[in-house]
Amino acid sequence: MDSDEISRLCASLSIKGKDEKVWSVKGSLQEAAGKKLELCLVGKILTRKHVNKDAFRAVIPKIWQTSLDIEVVQDNVFLFYFRNQDDRCRVLAGGPWCFDNGLLVLEKPSGAGNINSLSFNRVAFWIQIINAPLLCMTKEMGQFMG
Repeated sequence: MDSDEISRLCASLSIKGKDEKVWSVKGSLQEAAGKKLELCLVGKILTRKHVNKDAFRAVIPKIWQTSLDIEVVQDNVFLFYFRNQDDRCRVLAGGPWCFDNGLLVLEKPSGAGNINSLSFNRVAFWIQIINAPLLCMTKEMGQFMG
């Protein structure tokens, strides 16, 4: 092929198409994926070092005492597929969690589940104030001190 023929072929290429959908997802598939997403959590381990993924996948189900599937999304970011909503809620409420001295931040995916839109910037902590006066032992005072 000479350069004139290549130029002619390139000029005939077009990215313009008809105004129609290239593909669509069946409603049943979309509904099933949405239900699976409701049983997921996305977690990121906040640490400067790379986490041993195999050790993480072996240890976390034992710590959480539940059966789940764990997928590696990217460095130190994992997707957790729970079998039921109760386990998912228990794990989310039972934190804070850590692994190999790194804080594990968990988030519920929403919408289409775009992981890049998750900020991983909030973790609930429990604290204990020793010898606090009885006056300070109310929910309102605890929120104020927090």
